[in-house]
Amino acid sequence: MIVHLKVIANAKQDSICSFEGGYLKVKVSKPACEGKANKALISLISSYFNIKKSKIKIISGERSPLKTLDIDIDEQIFNTKLENVVKNANL
Repeated sequence: MIVHLKVIANAKQDSICSFEGGYLKVKVSKPACEGKANKALISLISSYFNIKKSKIKIISGERSPLKTLDIDIDEQIFNTKLENVVKNANL
């Protein structure tokens, strides 16, 4: 499954914030240098969707805040988790 993200590095904490404009907005606490933010992003996505890190690949935007990931996950499971993100963002 292809997912587009907007990643904000150097945040106070790691979190999946919202889904807007076709992008999943994600904050990571690591800086955007030496791949630290990308590693934190992979860990966060892996943990949130309960999948192995090896099932997540950055296919574009490795050095950009706008990234495209290929996540090996069932679309229904992804959409269910995404609904939770949207609900929590609107609170």
